[in-house]
Amino acid sequence: MLGKGTRATVAVAAVAVGALALSACGPSDDDAGNTGSGDGSAAVVWGVEGGQSASYEAAVDRWNEANPDRPIELQMFGNDGYQDKLRIAMGAGEGPALMFGWGGGVLQSYVDGGFVDPIGDAEITDRYLDSVIENVTFDGSVYGAAINNIQPVVVLYNTDVFDAVGASPPETWDELLDLVPVFNEAGVAPIALAGASKWPQLPYLSYLVDRVGGSEVVERIMTGEADAWSDPAVIESLEMIQSLVEAGGFNSDYAAIDYASGAADALLYSGKAAMMVVLSQAYSNIQTNAEQFVADGKLGYAPFPIVEGGKGDPGALVGNPSNFWSVTSAASDAHKETVQEFLATEVMSTDYMAEILDRSAVPGVEAAGELIAEREDNDFQEFVFGLSEDAPSFQLSWDQALSPAQGAELTTQLDRIFLLEITPQEFADAMNATL
Repeated sequence: MLGKGTRATVAVAAVAVGALALSACGPSDDDAGNTGSGDGSAAVVWGVEGGQSASYEAAVDRWNEANPDRPIELQMFGNDGYQDKLRIAMGAGEGPALMFGWGGGVLQSYVDGGFVDPIGDAEITDRYLDSVIENVTFDGSVYGAAINNIQPVVVLYNTDVFDAVGASPPETWDELLDLVPVFNEAGVAPIALAGASKWPQLPYLSYLVDRVGGSEVVERIMTGEADAWSDPAVIESLEMIQSLVEAGGFNSDYAAIDYASGAADALLYSGKAAMMVVLSQAYSNIQTNAEQFVADGKLGYAPFPIVEGGKGDPGALVGNPSNFWSVTSAASDAHKETVQEFLATEVMSTDYMAEILDRSAVPGVEAAGELIAEREDNDFQEFVFGLSEDAPSFQLSWDQALSPAQGAELTTQLDRIFLLEITPQEFADAMNATL
């Protein structure tokens, strides 16, 4: 059933991984124009449900009201199973006109397979921060428009818990380790972690590898250089993670907590945990569920700690620079024209950015700095924008930056590191085997 703005909510069933490899088939001439719109009258746009969904829906509503002769149909999916559905639809030439994605290696696989067109309109591409748009830039062409907020991984902390033990947020990794026994003695989990979701564990590795070894080590991993995972910086970073686990750095039930349940956030704002290393979007989530806690200034924030003596730039970031919409090659020329104009006029417009800012989030566009400065209670937004604007690099979460097969293996093997089931060298051997 279609609602306002011809939106459709689509239930996504799990699709067998590997059922259709992108490299096996590209879009054919017979597929051109098939964008999954049913009757062909609307350009179909795919999105993933979450905290940003309202912005996608409002943008499509505004477009359809102004352009009734060129409608857009927004189809929303749950996160689970989305990647498989997209891969199969694109391979069959039945994908949307605009596909939702994360950029990085996954998007590049679609670009290399001829499934995605570059966005040549400077009105779209020039509005974004360099640290955001680089994640969808391949061989000098831009293949995605950022559609939601920038989400660097930061440290959120409970100021009451820190005040109770007379501590300050850690600026270095050694200071973080020193705080672990302090909080444990106080009966508080040092760091809240939703390990069952696996992705919350990724920032520890990607930040530490960059902090310890620098951007060159990260680049060798991203480009698939032979034995890149055996680099001493990777091994040292894994050892640092396991030392934190062994010291009791996380809530005792971390392996059983799913992030979507909100349990990890609750540990932080209820005072049962001192800190959380998490995407900045968690600030908005906590504000929604514990409004007074945030209003009273109890939710502190800081950058991920530096590693003293490390080779990396302390300003480098890890996280999700944004999600993106990309124009698919199989879309008809008319639908391509529609969605390109939609991206130019409705995505990251003044109204669109205001909606993101109202959620205490930060759009990854140059104009956001001035808009944030005009707002009250903008300290956290200025913090996030400043980190992102000044970042020498902004690593996309490695499960998305790497190829799909490598990303899946990474989350599996890193989980085993956190569970102390394997050694760092065994992790490196498993990951090198994916190259």
